[in-house]
Amino acid sequence: MTGGFTHLVSAHKKTGRGNSMSAKWTKTFLCRTAFRAAGLLPFAIGPVAAADWPMFMGGPERTGYVSEQAAPPLGTPWEFQAAGGIVSSPAVYDGRVYVGTRANKLYALDAATGVKLWERLTAGWVDSSPVVYGNAVYFSCRGGRLYSLDRINGDLFWIADLGAASASSPLVLGGRVYVGTGSPENKLKVYDAVTGALLGSYQAAQPVDSAPSTDGSYVYFGANDGQVYALGALTLAPRWPAYPTLGSFGQNSVAVSSGVLYFLPGRDEKRASLLDTSTRELLAFSPQLTKTGPWTQAGSPAVDPGGFAYFTAGAAEAAEAVAHLAALSSGTLSKVWSSSASLGGVSEVGMLASPAVANEVVYAATPGGRLIAVSTSGAALADLDLSGPAYASPAVSNGMVIAANYSGKVFGFRAGRSSALSAPAAGAVLNGTVTVRGWFDSPDLSGYELEHSTGGVLPQWTRISSAAASSPFDGGELAFWDVSGLENGEYSLRLRVLESAVSGYDSTALVRVRVNAVPLPPAGLAAADVPGDSGNAIALSWTASPTAGVSSYKVYRDDGAGYVSLGSAPGLSYIDASAVTGSTYAYEVSAFDGWAESQRSDEVYAFSVNNSGDSVAPSAISDLSAAPGPSGGMVSLYWTAPGNDGNVGEASHYLIRYSTNSSQDWAAFSSLAGGSRTVDGPGGITESEEIGGLFGGVTYYFAVKTVDQVGNTALISNVVSGAAALDLYPPQPPSELSVADAPGDEGGSLDLAWTLSPDDGGGAGDVYGYRVFRRTLTGSYVSTAPYASVGRGVSAYRDPAAITNVRYYYSVAAFDSTNDSAMQGEAYGVSADNWRFFDAAQGGVVRLVDGMEVSVPAASASQNDKIIVTRMAPEAYAPLSRASAAASANPTGIVYEVRFQNAATRLLAPALISIPYTEAEVAGMETANLRVYTLRGGAWVMLNTSRVDEAARKVRAEVSSFSIFRVMEYVPSGALLADNEVYTYPNPASGDTVTFKFRPAYKAGIEVAVYNVAGEKVASLEKSECPAGQTSEIVWNVRNVASGVYIFRLKAESSAGSKTVTKKFAIAH
Repeated sequence: MTGGFTHLVSAHKKTGRGNSMSAKWTKTFLCRTAFRAAGLLPFAIGPVAAADWPMFMGGPERTGYVSEQAAPPLGTPWEFQAAGGIVSSPAVYDGRVYVGTRANKLYALDAATGVKLWERLTAGWVDSSPVVYGNAVYFSCRGGRLYSLDRINGDLFWIADLGAASASSPLVLGGRVYVGTGSPENKLKVYDAVTGALLGSYQAAQPVDSAPSTDGSYVYFGANDGQVYALGALTLAPRWPAYPTLGSFGQNSVAVSSGVLYFLPGRDEKRASLLDTSTRELLAFSPQLTKTGPWTQAGSPAVDPGGFAYFTAGAAEAAEAVAHLAALSSGTLSKVWSSSASLGGVSEVGMLASPAVANEVVYAATPGGRLIAVSTSGAALADLDLSGPAYASPAVSNGMVIAANYSGKVFGFRAGRSSALSAPAAGAVLNGTVTVRGWFDSPDLSGYELEHSTGGVLPQWTRISSAAASSPFDGGELAFWDVSGLENGEYSLRLRVLESAVSGYDSTALVRVRVNAVPLPPAGLAAADVPGDSGNAIALSWTASPTAGVSSYKVYRDDGAGYVSLGSAPGLSYIDASAVTGSTYAYEVSAFDGWAESQRSDEVYAFSVNNSGDSVAPSAISDLSAAPGPSGGMVSLYWTAPGNDGNVGEASHYLIRYSTNSSQDWAAFSSLAGGSRTVDGPGGITESEEIGGLFGGVTYYFAVKTVDQVGNTALISNVVSGAAALDLYPPQPPSELSVADAPGDEGGSLDLAWTLSPDDGGGAGDVYGYRVFRRTLTGSYVSTAPYASVGRGVSAYRDPAAITNVRYYYSVAAFDSTNDSAMQGEAYGVSADNWRFFDAAQGGVVRLVDGMEVSVPAASASQNDKIIVTRMAPEAYAPLSRASAAASANPTGIVYEVRFQNAATRLLAPALISIPYTEAEVAGMETANLRVYTLRGGAWVMLNTSRVDEAARKVRAEVSSFSIFRVMEYVPSGALLADNEVYTYPNPASGDTVTFKFRPAYKAGIEVAVYNVAGEKVASLEKSECPAGQTSEIVWNVRNVASGVYIFRLKAESSAGSKTVTKKFAIAH
């Protein structure tokens, strides 16, 4: 019997002890709790939508492969300009793009439009690629922090202190986050995904910048010592000794597929390797992928199910070899392409982008500033401009290809041929009726077909639904698939795009899922106190679920704060050994068959009783005393230990609470700040505890309760007071305070940045945080009333309430338990609305105070919008100060960016930009040769429409799109005329005119003589003062000239000499 369906497409087309407690209280980074993301199993790789790319290399195996179609042609992309350079590879999840930058930011963008949804300021460069899991996005930064943010709005869930810089792209597995750290830690660290608590770490020999991968049971990663590590995901115990190589992994990952590891660490290791995950046996070595000699730069491998593995590699020196994309057999690592695809350069940052594979199309971003598409057979399919070198790996999702360049620009290309299944998620467990969602498009689109199969060597496909279609389908509901009639098991779901003409592309999308009926719950749940025990235990029992295949039962308990999971049992009983004596608990139990969990049983209640006869609580502590602690912000407590029963024996632990309220109602003991610690010995010994994280000189009130092993709790101790120790030395102040208008906003915000106090993470190590002070021109700072405060390790603050066009002054001080540092100088800023509205119908002009002007004529833009014009820091583009023209150019420091607020807005006709210059800015240059250049493909390209107005001291150019522009001096060199830069258009000339085009290297006068085949001169044309380095033209009216073949001689005369070029052309009326 097959699953039923409801067809939807036609109606839904849309485009310890001791000081342990002090440590716990003084080093808390928890901000608020995240929800735990659901997974298939307690320790399984969670479901990922087939059309999502939620982490570096697409998935936890880091194979860089997605089973969907996203094939050329690629449409005009949306673009988003982020602050700072980008080496972080984008992640795509649920219609959002997440990417980090070297401006200490993580951005979230709309995947369909590129519109910014939110941004989050961080403690350092975000070179880590984010991972999205459930409702959280996780990433690390070179400022030594691991972040968990709400993926929808960017709100902070928690921050963990990594203890070292990190560029590692995290892995989420089984409710844990795995991330590498740099020097001096050199560890793989594991954190609780919900709370951010450190769960464990593994020490490597050198920094772990690599992105860890997993097969669901083990975690694999490379380190900068070139070794490959394999650890148990839960225990972090090595599976086998680290495997050595000659290289260094950097940020690259190890791919794991079908029990095999694929890796190419680079540096002195120039060959890719295959390693058996179980035995550590080397299965294959590739040929050398780069020349012997210089270090090898490499990206992470991509592995497809068709038997190929793809590697990007190149020499670290361009003179030796540019980077290339190679295809190898995934079984033998022998080369399968006759020649590799060039990536057009070498990396300036020591890393290469890794390939992404969608069905039979391989995408690679290049150091040459291109996005290339190559078929798995090695045929070139597309070559697109990324406007600058790219080291971030592309992502493929829902028919979109997302790429980013090092200058901070993110691109979203829509594939002209696409098929993707966005729901259900790959690996999802299905039952009942399932909504199937997807995307598809094709230039030859005629329809679609949705099928399922149980797989196997020769899979048999069963149609779910199909329909004719002639327009793109963008993420809507394809069908409601009823799986209630299918047997439990593994299934493949396939979307096939039907085309009216054969394209040669694989037009399918595939996800693998499990159909699993929900088992029935157990019955007859009973709960009772364990008889004859010493308390703290309740026994549960139940009747088996009637559903065959149930493997375990999950137990849940409610202590009044809501149900939580206690654990699971393979049989029909369970002992709750943590049921505190004297408390009532509610219980529920569910059945689990390894895939699906039943509804829970009926609820039952039980009261935990101490049946041992031990009802004697420890004595109340009566000699509690307090004194200033050994360091600032600490209080030392002392008392005599009671026993287990009164003053006899040894109790279990102490509960310590404190308050700053002298009238504190101690009946609220359990709700107060504090913690617990284990008893050190039997009654009569002297106990002590140092409480940290307090404010020096402030009086605190303390009380203690003692608890025995069966939960008997002593009465409250005497209440004592004590002032926390003063810190006699204030922290060193922060430095280098700066204030700047928040870029790209519409006013109202100012960005502050400073260098951390030397005592923050170093020196005395006692900084609690930073206080920000603000004043207006007529105001003054109040040391007791800071404007804002941030925690330790934070070196930036955005003032969200800076009224536009008002100057604000700021100072910042570090504070410890007792003192503020001196205020760090003073800086000021003015918030401005950086955008200017224009009406597309009427056009508009944007002028800056320095004379920069952008003029958009009427009806020259696709829609009403806002424009921003920004003077850029030239040093940001210093590595790109080369010109792509045949001659060289001298850059000035005059760089501007012009852009629309809406990425979808386009120019329909040229706009005019006028860039001013001063004598000082062009000193020593030939002003007649000043030109406007635009940044394209990692080089500055001269705009042929450039004209200099020396009287007005401006360089003007008509532009067909907005970008980054720079004034540069064109430096003539070489031959006056190049043969390939002299031609006629059109040729043959079939209309009324023919145009002679030419580009003199020097300013020149041009003469054109035209002859017929008999050698008779039929025309003489000339043009004086043709600018150097730019294409000029002479138009000849040929309406009354006979058809035929003609010869023209074009002569250029300049101060550098003369040059004549002779060529033929035709006239055909």
